[in-house]
Amino acid sequence: MNIRVRNVLPSGRGRRAKAVAVGSMALAATLCLSITPAQADGGGGGWVTDPPDVPVSQGEGIWSTPEKVAEFLADCGQDCTFTPTAWVSEPTEGTPTKVGDYRDNCTTENADFKQGEAETTGETTVVGMSVGANPVSVLPKIEHTWFKQSTESSDTTGTLKPGEIGWVDEVSVTRKAKGNWHLNGVDQSNPFAPVNEHNFHGPHDFTDVEGDITYKIIRIQSRPMTDEERTNRCGNTSPS
Repeated sequence: MNIRVRNVLPSGRGRRAKAVAVGSMALAATLCLSITPAQADGGGGGWVTDPPDVPVSQGEGIWSTPEKVAEFLADCGQDCTFTPTAWVSEPTEGTPTKVGDYRDNCTTENADFKQGEAETTGETTVVGMSVGANPVSVLPKIEHTWFKQSTESSDTTGTLKPGEIGWVDEVSVTRKAKGNWHLNGVDQSNPFAPVNEHNFHGPHDFTDVEGDITYKIIRIQSRPMTDEERTNRCGNTSPS
């Protein structure tokens, strides 16, 4: 079920101060978040409410149930920042896709195998998310430092032994992670800052939210050439 929550913004409400900006990476995607009742009841059992002197307008029960919280986060896009904190499941890999051209080693020495930067990069890239049953059409801002430290490293440099052929695979990986969401709120320093159905309710933090995250990694692959490949690529049946 994918329900988009639309709120009519009451007039006369003061704008919220903008949260500290967090670095982001713009990516197209789909985060599957699992919101517990404790996270949706506003009682500190999973997410942090605003201080008493800065009450948050919740419209008509905008965060009153886990399902409504999930719908809100799935739809808040760049008004939210997601910071992962821990993996909570094992990874599931998709079908590898070859990136770039095959490389061969027709010499009698080991050869460095480097994939061009124009063809691929070694950084982990988040490409998909969903919140509960709600796919995310526009990713939130994502803090990527944790991903670089906590995912299988991607490497675009390897070694080909004599008579080997090599290539680079791009692999899609899906894994459940726990993390924190920050709803930025309206930028009060900018009198022309747009107010929408999401940032009107901020700033606000949702902590320890679980979700399925899909990202891509790069793997160097190699194998011995077949006799036909040696003939076609090296001009004879053995490296020389």
